[in-house]
Amino acid sequence: MKKIACLFLAFFFVAVGHAFADLYTFTFADGSFAAYGTLETAPVNDGSGYLTVTNGSLNAPGITSAPLYTAAGTLPVGSSTISPLGAFSYDNRLAPASTTSLLSSGGLLFTVSTDNGGSQEINIWGNGGANNYSYWVGTAAGNYSMQLDGGTFTLAQQASAVPLPPAAWLLTSGLFGLVALRKRLHR
Repeated sequence: MKKIACLFLAFFFVAVGHAFADLYTFTFADGSFAAYGTLETAPVNDGSGYLTVTNGSLNAPGITSAPLYTAAGTLPVGSSTISPLGAFSYDNRLAPASTTSLLSSGGLLFTVSTDNGGSQEINIWGNGGANNYSYWVGTAAGNYSMQLDGGTFTLAQQASAVPLPPAAWLLTSGLFGLVALRKRLHR
């Protein structure tokens, strides 16, 4: 039974070791306005090169850590869905680095709670072409304001402090070492 448990642990840590997420920082700006934040991504397993943004936050003037809206789950590449307030369509995807625009026309959706108990949505999307991005704020369908049109969007991948596969191997080998040491001491 102990051997089966050890084999299961080894398989679990090796299998989990191949699941990972990449962390990016982004900035969005023109000469008078700037927003920045973080994005956590996972690859779309269809060979397209797109990344699904699974988590993130946005900071902008008057906004601190607005979370990425992720309740819609993973959408097929090329499709988008309507935001909860009906102000925007979005897909929460990053395009492959080989494309001219890092964001699609759906773009990223962030949500913000307002002081009066309501909420706002912030949508950042690409207009097709390098350095041609928009940042709009909305409260309902047809009720939104342009904050910035034609700004730049930059993305930088962050180095992982401890890659998951080596950490899993280290933990698994440590567990095997402890099992071997225990058997040796009980002989």
